[in-house]
Amino acid sequence: MKHKDKTQLPVKEKGGLRFKNAITPWLFVLPGLVFTFIFRYYTMFQAFWISLHDYDMVSPPGKFIGFDNYVSLFQNEDFWSAWKNTLIFTGLSLLITFLIPIIQALFLSEIHKGRGFFTTLYLIPTVIPLSVNVIIWKWIFNPDSGLANAIVTFFGGEAQTWFSDPQLTKLCIILPGILGGGFAVLMYLSAIMGVNRDIYEAADIDGCSGFRRLWYITLPNIRFLITIQMILAVITAMQILDQPMQYTTGGPNGASTSIALYTNKLMTEQMNYGKSAATGFILLIVVAIITGIQLKLDHSEKE
Repeated sequence: MKHKDKTQLPVKEKGGLRFKNAITPWLFVLPGLVFTFIFRYYTMFQAFWISLHDYDMVSPPGKFIGFDNYVSLFQNEDFWSAWKNTLIFTGLSLLITFLIPIIQALFLSEIHKGRGFFTTLYLIPTVIPLSVNVIIWKWIFNPDSGLANAIVTFFGGEAQTWFSDPQLTKLCIILPGILGGGFAVLMYLSAIMGVNRDIYEAADIDGCSGFRRLWYITLPNIRFLITIQMILAVITAMQILDQPMQYTTGGPNGASTSIALYTNKLMTEQMNYGKSAATGFILLIVVAIITGIQLKLDHSEKE
């Protein structure tokens, strides 16, 4: 029995087959799209709607007040102070927890014996829970009996109050993150080791070595990963919440209150759900704009 040739199918059957082929991929992605819309975009729209009200828990959403919550925030010094702290946190995060893992991976890529041992050393601190990490670093920065002051005084410096010092508290909060860069180090190292060795051999023949080889060969070949990691690092730093909450609860005197922590305090301490939603929505817009600019700049450089 001969099989029927699809090209000889009636027009009606051909149309049905094309429709089936077109709709099948959408049926596979439909559940993901539905859940993404419900748990992501719908919640964002709901937060924006709440931000337009003087939220009442008894009879939600309460009185509609338009953009009054946003106007009130823009006139609040604590709101702008939280944004200032957030930008400083972001800058410190990029210098410490983003840039340093790249340098560490570059050094590891030059090690031929014992690379697995050193890679494991970078990875082990990442499995320590944040709460345990906080306890350890609080002891290290204890002004009376901590290891940090013991080292400082040993070299002739003055003991510091660390978390209680508004000038040092942000650095003390971000600094422990350098030990959590193990996964980033591994990703950068994998990308570096994946660069074609023939390129390096050709570069050596042409006299391109040392820093020039790093600048013109290694970094351009892992640029895609650096770009992705930078975007994720900025998004994470802009939304920093757990570290300032657990280390200092935003103190001293609001010196470590990030915009995410400020949003949380509006909701949990002041019970002002409208302003809290407005603050969160502003953060969403700012992060989206910064991410868009990063992607645009990366696309422009590629062109």
